[in-house]
Amino acid sequence: MDLGKKNILFALFVFIVLYVSLIIYGQQFIGDLGYFLVYISVSLGLYIYFSIQTKKQKRTIDSEISGKYKQLEILTSIYSSLDIKVPLPETGEWAASPDLLKKIIETIFYKQPQLIVEASSGVSSIIAGYCVKNIGRGKVISLEHDILYVEKSRALIKKHQLEDFVSIIHAPLIKHKINNKEWIWYDISSLNKILPIDMVIVDGPPYYIQKLSRYPVIPLLYDKMSDNSILLLDDGVREEEKTMTEMWKKEFEHISIEYFNFEFGAFVLNKKVADNSGRTLLAFTTANQLEYNIKGIKSILTNKPEYVDLIVFDDASNDGTVEWCRDNNLTIVTKITAKGLTHSWNLAYQLFKEEGYKHLIFSNSDIIVPKRALEHLLSQNEKFIIVSPLSTKKGVGHQPLQDVKTYHQFNEDEYNYENTQIIQDRIHQSHSTDVAREINYINGFFFAENREIINYEYSKTELFNPKNHNVGNEDELCKKVTQPIAIVTNSYVFHFKGVSIEVTNMDNQNYDLNIYRNLNWQDADKLKNSLLRKLWFKIRYKLGLR
Repeated sequence: MDLGKKNILFALFVFIVLYVSLIIYGQQFIGDLGYFLVYISVSLGLYIYFSIQTKKQKRTIDSEISGKYKQLEILTSIYSSLDIKVPLPETGEWAASPDLLKKIIETIFYKQPQLIVEASSGVSSIIAGYCVKNIGRGKVISLEHDILYVEKSRALIKKHQLEDFVSIIHAPLIKHKINNKEWIWYDISSLNKILPIDMVIVDGPPYYIQKLSRYPVIPLLYDKMSDNSILLLDDGVREEEKTMTEMWKKEFEHISIEYFNFEFGAFVLNKKVADNSGRTLLAFTTANQLEYNIKGIKSILTNKPEYVDLIVFDDASNDGTVEWCRDNNLTIVTKITAKGLTHSWNLAYQLFKEEGYKHLIFSNSDIIVPKRALEHLLSQNEKFIIVSPLSTKKGVGHQPLQDVKTYHQFNEDEYNYENTQIIQDRIHQSHSTDVAREINYINGFFFAENREIINYEYSKTELFNPKNHNVGNEDELCKKVTQPIAIVTNSYVFHFKGVSIEVTNMDNQNYDLNIYRNLNWQDADKLKNSLLRKLWFKIRYKLGLR
């Protein structure tokens, strides 16, 4: 019987009134029947009390089961995503919890740090080692004060064949002087001759070593940490960790701190020193389009101004895109599994927001960018919150007002991408004073935003609704924005059009009727290679089970 909170409170009130009344007046007015009614009222009260306690206990148990299931689910995904064949040590309690390990994985793949330093060693050392191995570069150094744990951790690293990526260093706890006060922390002399630290993971030393035992990590390592480096602090639910982070905020100007509600809580600190206030982040988003990636990236690198930083956001490509970018020393943020275009856009937005860029440009993989196109585009982005360039009639898709032939006349074939620079030159030479046209929406193949876009974000780390995996994101954003947006009519970008979505158009349907368009690349490939999978997808789609 589920009484509900309001009913239980009301019943308790009635019980108390009835019980008091019977005790005072029962014998006087109704004789021995009063004792029976007292018995009934006591029984009712006990029933209500134990109902409340049972519900509380059930909620607690359900919450614990749900939490453990979530951690198990995360741990399973970690094994799968990192292709771990050897059992990991136990997680949770003294060791890092699965949700923290997941954050470590996401951060390493996102930031791609060259050097990771750990305060303490264990399962997190193994996970960080697997991540570095997957990325193909970088090093993990784990500081461990207990010689027994040093040997134990080294054995685990060897068991997982990660010796080339992880070093367990015996770093005894010694005295350090910080702000004229003695603190006990790891011996960090082994870090003196190494590269700047890009990421720090803190799960030690133990709390009983001293009050605020992990406080020294920032004072001692701050000058060794690179600009825009990151620190993950475990056990954020403890009051000591909360006190430490408040102390760091007051003592160090260039750090930001965010709390994550993990099983044991965690703080993520960013060291932000680099000034990007005059720079632009160009996010080149792709998934398995190596041929077009090379064309587009080379055009950007050749023709971009110095103040534009190109970063490739890759949706788990397996066609050589990741390797090509790394071979050409390009910054690429890739994923273990495909999560769609929206996820890539939101990753780029997070970087734009956190690192203080002035402008953010989203670029499809199937574009060619000529010289002067970016300068003209960003010039108008000073005036309009969102701007987009011209392209061919086919290239602009559902926004015909971006068709280059609407504003400029030339003899060259605009559908030949090799004419892209010639067309941009013709536009530049026209000396038109009318270089921007206000519109209601733009096509998302290539567009820029200024920092005022933060006022329209979906969440603190997302500009777009993450449930919308691949299409229509720019339309939703334009509908939210109340400030003027514009086409820049003296900026031209060639767009091959359709390359970025052709893998999901399996039935030659138009854009609006394509039932596969929200699939990620890997799922689309699975359907394309299996008639049974494709049929099952159609049945589920018809039944509304998508």
